[in-house]
Amino acid sequence: MSSQSPKRMYGTGNNFVIIDSRWINNLNWNYREIANQNGCDQIIVITNSSAADCFMHIYNADGGEVEMCGNAARCVGYLIMSEKSTEYATIELVNKRILECFKVGSRSIKVNMGKPLFKWHEIPLSAKCDPLHLPIELEMLKDPVAVNIGNPHMVFFVDNISEIPLQSLGPKLEKHTLFPKKVNVNIAQVEKSGEISLRVWERGTGITASCGSAACAALIASVLRGYLITRQTSVNLPGGKLLIEWPDNIFMTGDIGFL
Repeated sequence: MSSQSPKRMYGTGNNFVIIDSRWINNLNWNYREIANQNGCDQIIVITNSSAADCFMHIYNADGGEVEMCGNAARCVGYLIMSEKSTEYATIELVNKRILECFKVGSRSIKVNMGKPLFKWHEIPLSAKCDPLHLPIELEMLKDPVAVNIGNPHMVFFVDNISEIPLQSLGPKLEKHTLFPKKVNVNIAQVEKSGEISLRVWERGTGITASCGSAACAALIASVLRGYLITRQTSVNLPGGKLLIEWPDNIFMTGDIGFL
């Protein structure tokens, strides 16, 4: 991987510009400008790590740094594995999580996302309340579940995700006062097949074709609410399908590619 040539990649419809800065110091990137020029969801900057194969910084389209992006981890994991000629790589995040990446197909990467967090102060919420039934209601959306997958999510369950005006409701819910670090807003529909259909408003980015941590949050919320018995299912997003498994840690598998 050349440090001089940013990569354009996607993970199940999530688009990234990936910059390898492991051998360049004191770079002053304008992340908002890069996102505007490239029409990407996030800018990913790879740096050195003493605890893993690399450190991954994640910047949303608004320029703000965030803690987690599972789809980007699959892309970075693929690059590192290709560089090392292995089928395993580790990635350190700003929240000190170490993600494990496994190559399970020619362009299919599985990521161990770590353990989800459920307590109100771990998400974090600004006031003590039940994360399984948040006192939040806006138009046709109410009673969401909150969970932290390395970043904060709330999941609303609805009968038809296509009927929800996410473009107008997303910005209001993202900045809800109960979430001091803002929140990713997920609209989930549990299908009769046991699969989950999902739409996502990603904090700092807006509506996105895919969000790996949101897919993880949707499965966990579905299990906690009793909507699913199994802890493994496919989550269908506008950008494609992700396989989510929750034996203890949460695992996500999906395809990656180059733009």
